[in-house]
Amino acid sequence: MEERIEDIALSCSLDAVALGERREEWRALDDGALLGSTNRPGGLTATYRGDQATMRALRALVEAERECCPDYRWTLARDEAHHTIRLDVDLT
Repeated sequence: MEERIEDIALSCSLDAVALGERREEWRALDDGALLGSTNRPGGLTATYRGDQATMRALRALVEAERECCPDYRWTLARDEAHHTIRLDVDLT
């Protein structure tokens, strides 16, 4: 089974309702655009389709995550050659 962004144990300031809503946002994005992900010590790397709609959705979610999960560094990088977007999430 492929790991998802929601599976990282985050130190999150969202309440239970908002956390559930955020997980649904990630799940919807993952269902339509996630190509693969890997858990690694201290973080996770996920690869998404590289289209503009996916990048907009990722930017919005990453910005929101930076607000509620400040103990993690959220980094997006586009790979033009492979038409993908890489998301790295690392404990700071």
